[in-house]
Amino acid sequence: MEKILPLLDTRRISMRWGDMDAVGHLNNTCYFRYMEQIRVEWLDDIGYPIDPQGIGPVLGSTSCVYKREMTYPATVLISIEVEKVGRSSLKLRHHFRVEGDAETVYAVGEATLVWVDYQAGKTVSIPEPIRERLRAVGADA
Repeated sequence: MEKILPLLDTRRISMRWGDMDAVGHLNNTCYFRYMEQIRVEWLDDIGYPIDPQGIGPVLGSTSCVYKREMTYPATVLISIEVEKVGRSSLKLRHHFRVEGDAETVYAVGEATLVWVDYQAGKTVSIPEPIRERLRAVGADA
């Protein structure tokens, strides 16, 4: 049984017709694009947009386990959950569901973000305001 993780947010993405592959379901590459989109939106919303002149996250690793096919039309619900917090890294888990079928998990993705000084090319600590947000949802930050 999968461990319940602290939830940061749930985002919605409308699947586009062109997101399907030749056999009529969501193309595997779109899961990674969707995860990227919700991370960028979440960072924007909490006041940490990507700024190539400052500090911010880079993708350290990512994965996705596909459980069931998603087909068009659908509004995809994707959770942002905290799996692990390190000094400079944040591991997130994402559950993919479809609006109207919130019980079924269609895929489970993971992404590890590493905070860096983009100009210096060196890791830095996750900013304290982000850590505070993580602690507020019960993450061990």
